[in-house]
Amino acid sequence: MNRRTLAKAGLGAALAPLALPGAAKAATFTGRGAGYFTDAVLTTHEGRQARFYTDLIKGRRVLINFVFVGCSDVCDSVTANLAAVQDILGDRVGSEILMYSISLQPDFDTPEVLKLYADRFAIRPGWSFLTGDPADIEVLRWRLGFADINPVLDADLFQHAAMLRIGEEHLDRWTMAPAMLTPERLAETIIRVFPPSRPG
Repeated sequence: MNRRTLAKAGLGAALAPLALPGAAKAATFTGRGAGYFTDAVLTTHEGRQARFYTDLIKGRRVLINFVFVGCSDVCDSVTANLAAVQDILGDRVGSEILMYSISLQPDFDTPEVLKLYADRFAIRPGWSFLTGDPADIEVLRWRLGFADINPVLDADLFQHAAMLRIGEEHLDRWTMAPAMLTPERLAETIIRVFPPSRPG
């Protein structure tokens, strides 16, 4: 799988501009809702079923990427990189931020297969690997901005974008970053989008 450039897979695929600091004071934000993101039922690597919008992203800060177990080069590197990012973010993952990796080969990547894959990288609570109906996942791939406008490239799983979607659903605030930035730079980007909550 070849990595796509940010201009090709990120900026052109952005769901919405990143909100500027202070913009929330002048505008009322609402999420796009289940009508856009769908409420497709997915299954986690731990065998739990969850509705995509209602249970996984509604009102949440999320990090989302697409992987498949049969992609043994860049997908493994991306997953290892995100595991390092999870280490840097620490306890914020699972409490303030949730991570989701969605399978591009749901017919093969069963919950059991994804559990073995997740265990290889020693992922911790707050990060779920997800599988489901192929048609539902295809809709999510397009709605989340991971599709390529070139149909030939888009049909090749090994050309899929090694990108990370960063979003805060209730503010309709979304951006994207290369998933193979150094863990430190990627964590810094996430922290800028999701500054820590102030005590009290």
